[in-house]
Amino acid sequence: MGPVGRRPRTGNSIRLAHAGVTDVGRVRQDNQDDFGSVTGLHVLADGMGGHRGGEVASAEAVAATIEGFDVHTRLGLAAAVLAANRAVLIRASGDPYLTGMGTTVCALAHVVGDGGDDALAVANVGDSRVYRFSGGRLEQVSDDHSLVADLMRAGELSPDEAARHPKRNILTRALGIEADLVVDTWELVPVAGDRYLLCSDGLVNELDDSRIARILRDKAEPEAAAVELVRSAVDAGGHDNVTVVVIDVATAPSTLHGTGYKGTRARPERASTLGIQDSTGAVSALAWRVGGAALALAVILSVIVGLIGVYARSGWFVGYHDDNVAVFRGRPSGILWFDPTLTEVEELPIMDLDDADRALVIDAIEVGSLEDARRVVERLIEHSQ
Repeated sequence: MGPVGRRPRTGNSIRLAHAGVTDVGRVRQDNQDDFGSVTGLHVLADGMGGHRGGEVASAEAVAATIEGFDVHTRLGLAAAVLAANRAVLIRASGDPYLTGMGTTVCALAHVVGDGGDDALAVANVGDSRVYRFSGGRLEQVSDDHSLVADLMRAGELSPDEAARHPKRNILTRALGIEADLVVDTWELVPVAGDRYLLCSDGLVNELDDSRIARILRDKAEPEAAAVELVRSAVDAGGHDNVTVVVIDVATAPSTLHGTGYKGTRARPERASTLGIQDSTGAVSALAWRVGGAALALAVILSVIVGLIGVYARSGWFVGYHDDNVAVFRGRPSGILWFDPTLTEVEELPIMDLDDADRALVIDAIEVGSLEDARRVVERLIEHSQ
């Protein structure tokens, strides 16, 4: 059984509790799944590609999505996933052994909604899923981007036929395949008592929705639910890696079940702006904001210059010192004359890390706090054993 994480998050009006579990399963030699949780964001990825390409792709996608989520809106989440796609492409281009690697990704984030209220945003690319368990009912929020899912939506396959289809593993969308990527996003009303599930296809290929719903209903704590979901999938066959993240809405302004959500699709435009296409196909271009944004940017930059010292000292990252894993305060490359400060050194040589983790440490793993950095170090130690 893989690492388990659970940490309640607090805010002015929403409190979430979560737990994540991963397992290699009974058939595969390597675990190509990855997941990560930081304040306000939960990400899961299922990698693919030979010579450890899948492991690298999923780890890169999770890390880059977390790093890129600096605008806490639905569109900001889409932008973070698009940044992760670029990161996977760049990583693959620099290593011939990683050519062709890719990954799914799904994410849930606490955001400022389109109307200015607290909201939850969901994003996905590929066939890793996001479910909502509300009022005793399990509902898939995300759409699968796969050949059989497209055929089902077109009415050409039944669910039973899709489950047995020889090409059921073929994806129609994934990170790391091409630069022009479409990211599906949804905005949801946070309702106290609702439970969300992020999962790789290793779960849903072994357990049907009724079994998943029963476990989510019977296990009150996120950690207990996550452990039982993964254990049940492995016991049912474990033909693939299995990863889940269970997220509970512990407190929220709304306590009414059955509130709806709206889905949209976000994609990068060729002019490096972001356009939004809703479910009716109407496109809302943001180009008209460019002039105002440029002026606002000039003002913001002038403020940043005055606060650059504070910013340079506000970050944390895991890197290396004297060939050992270490924790630093500051920004990896430093900013102007503000160099990062060595805070802690772990007796963990970077050469003891696997290739994917070593590459991440060498590039520096940026986090939001010393506590988060220590959690990253703990995970690196677990992976090295």
